[in-house]
Amino acid sequence: MDVNTLTWAVLLLPLLVAASILLGLKRWSGVSSLVSTGSALFTLLMCIMLASGAEGEAISFPWLMLDGGKFTVNIGLKIDGLSKGMMLIVTLVGFLVHLFSLAYMKDDAGKSRYFAGLSLFMFSMTGIVLVDNLVMMFIFWELVGVSSYILIGHWFHKESAA
Repeated sequence: MDVNTLTWAVLLLPLLVAASILLGLKRWSGVSSLVSTGSALFTLLMCIMLASGAEGEAISFPWLMLDGGKFTVNIGLKIDGLSKGMMLIVTLVGFLVHLFSLAYMKDDAGKSRYFAGLSLFMFSMTGIVLVDNLVMMFIFWELVGVSSYILIGHWFHKESAA
């Protein structure tokens, strides 16, 4: 698998898992937690493959053009030494959080919602590490804030947690 495909797969897999949990797997909390944890492990393995491969820039897409094309913001990913190292840290810690959460959330009624939020958090963190411009980094930083809010507010129904 080439660097471009692997890089986009690392970024988009957690997002696809979060969407699939919310759209279809929400009823089966055991399945959704295993799918989320499995995707975190698979993302970690893909990052290990990326870390041992070549550096480069993945395909970039124009997203926003202002002033007749003089100012352009692209959606693009960059793989260099720093992003490889940070990706290994982010995906390793993310996988360990998923693994710990399997036991911690074992009997929770909202386990599917929690693991969807955790996958969204993984998507946001990998986005921060991989993007190639500050505008996209800011957007992913805001997504980290949203997903953190979702995870922190998981027990909204408990008076002590609220």
